[in-house]
Amino acid sequence: MDHLLAHVPSDVLGICKRLREKGKRGWIVGGCVRDLLRGKQAKDWDIATDARPQDVIAAFRKVIPTGLQHGTVTVVVGKEHYEVTTLRGEGAYSDGRRPDTVEFVDDITADLARRDFTFNAIAIDPVDGQLIDPFDGQKDLDARIVRAVGNPDERFVEDGLRVLRAARFAATLECTIDPVTEAAMAHERSLQTFRKVSAERIRDEWMKTMLARRPSVAFEAMRRTHILGVVCPE
Repeated sequence: MDHLLAHVPSDVLGICKRLREKGKRGWIVGGCVRDLLRGKQAKDWDIATDARPQDVIAAFRKVIPTGLQHGTVTVVVGKEHYEVTTLRGEGAYSDGRRPDTVEFVDDITADLARRDFTFNAIAIDPVDGQLIDPFDGQKDLDARIVRAVGNPDERFVEDGLRVLRAARFAATLECTIDPVTEAAMAHERSLQTFRKVSAERIRDEWMKTMLARRPSVAFEAMRRTHILGVVCPE
């Protein structure tokens, strides 16, 4: 673990230590943890905390209330910006993108349970080096498997873009998609939610997909699951 923590920026470690001083916890989560475990350079450092947004604002000298309704504030350290988000569980997603309601929670596992894929549902406390991986994301990452967290039907109905992200990760991380997860991608409810996704978000995913060594892996997965027919009927 020490060799992984050596790559965590001092600013990020400092934010988590400051939260500890205030009797709270901070964890790095999501893509930065996935990249660390793959031995790659992380681009964005996202921090989850059991502190409420107003407590985060009070703990740091310079913050931007970027998404208070979703529990997110941006902590500014020098010229760098770091998103710090309160642990949360979520209600229904009527628009196929954002939860109708956000319920703050104190349990990091409950927060990880709402994330999309197992290798994105891993947290590390950089202060003490504790790795939290309740859905065996590290195992799937090592085996190069894209697997939805929990019930894939529920994950894809929550956010319509996730079906496209699954295809993109298959290409960019050179993974195969878990059969149960891929089957759920093609379900009509998943496709209905995907149809609500804005053209801008779809374009961004396609651009990321094109950076893969073999983008065709993603487009073949999209063809198999009928996603391609939604965005490109011809």
